[in-house]
Amino acid sequence: MASRNRVWSPPRTGTYADYIEARLIPGYKAMTGVHDRLDALDAAGLIVHPTTGFWPGLKRYAAADVGKPLQDIIYEPTGLTNYSGTERVGYPTQKPLALLDLLIRSSSDPGDVVLDPFCGCATTCVAADRLQRQWVGIDLSEVAAKLVLKRIRDDQGPLFDDVTHRIDLPQRTDLGDLPHYRTHKHTLYGSQEGHCAGCRVLFPFRNLTVDHVVPVSRGGSDHITNLQLLCGSCNSTKSTGTHAELIAKLQQQGVL
Repeated sequence: MASRNRVWSPPRTGTYADYIEARLIPGYKAMTGVHDRLDALDAAGLIVHPTTGFWPGLKRYAAADVGKPLQDIIYEPTGLTNYSGTERVGYPTQKPLALLDLLIRSSSDPGDVVLDPFCGCATTCVAADRLQRQWVGIDLSEVAAKLVLKRIRDDQGPLFDDVTHRIDLPQRTDLGDLPHYRTHKHTLYGSQEGHCAGCRVLFPFRNLTVDHVVPVSRGGSDHITNLQLLCGSCNSTKSTGTHAELIAKLQQQGVL
C-alpha cells in the first residue's frame, strides 16, 4: 500500500503474521497475492483508515508482541539497588524489597510457592507475602527467625497470625525400613579406606566404631549417608554432638 511516498507491505512472515493467522484470519499466510492479503486484513478490520490524511496503516495488537526476555543482569541505579534507611534492619546481606519484588513477579504467579533456603532478614518472605505468593523461609540463625516473624508481623499488621514457625528438625519419611546402622561398618571401612572420619588416622577394622554424623536425637537418621566410622577417642570427644562440632573440637585441641 502506498500514499505520498509512504509504502508498507502486509506481513506474510514473522511473529505478527503468525498471530494474525492463529487469532484473526485462518489461512492468512498461505495467501500469495499482496492484494489478497490486504483485502483480508481490511475485511478483518486490521487496516486503519484515518478520517484525515492519506496514510492508512496496519493495526497491531500488543498481545502479539512476546516482548524481550528478562536479562540476568539487573541494573537500575535508583530503585532496585538502593533502599531507604527505614527498610534497613542491619543484616549484612540484606537486599532491597524492590529487587525481590521484581524477581518474584517475573518468575511466579499469585498462589505459587516461593522458597528461600537462606532467608536471612526475610526480604524475600515479605516480598512474596505482599504479592500473594505462598512462601517458605529457612535459616539456621535464631536471629534470622526472629527477623522473619517481626518483619512479616510489621508488614501484615496486628492481626498477623498465619505464619507457621518451626524450630524442630524435620524427619525424613522417604527412607522406608532401614537395617541396623551397625551393619554398614564394612562398607564404611572401605569408603573411608580405614581412616577415622575425625582425626583422619588409619586404624584396623576392630578399632573403629559406626557413628552418626548428626545424632538421631538431633534429627539424624540411620541411613548410610548419615553414618561414619570414628576411633574410640574421637567417638568420646564427639559425644552427643554433630560431626561438625567434633571437627571444631579437634581443631581447638590441635589434632587437626
